[in-house]
Amino acid sequence: MLGPKIFVVTSDGAIADSVLELVESAGLEGEHLPSLQAFLGSVEPDRPGCLVLDASIACLEHQDRQARLAAAFTRMPGLLITDRGDVPMAVSAVKAGAIEVVQKPYSNHSLLDAIKKALATDVAIQR
Repeated sequence: MLGPKIFVVTSDGAIADSVLELVESAGLEGEHLPSLQAFLGSVEPDRPGCLVLDASIACLEHQDRQARLAAAFTRMPGLLITDRGDVPMAVSAVKAGAIEVVQKPYSNHSLLDAIKKALATDVAIQR
């Protein structure tokens, strides 16, 4: 059985590199994808994992994107990272299925804790 994989969905290469370096330093496998569409097309249904989604790519205000976000979080538990302390956006993300919303700048410890929480949720669901 394959171990968990962390999918980092962002169009920002610096964020992707930072998150991937963090998850790899924790002994986890990571992959950067540039869009929700790419994520939805690449998820292996039986593989445990976590989605780390950058809010700049989520566009939670649009109905069609909200539906795709819900589809993504249905396939795999995850979290939203954002640079805005916007309560309505956080509520939309949680309604779509995000386990947690992590605000930038985040500490490596808080982000890794949120990732581990999502992975634990995924393992609990698969039992």
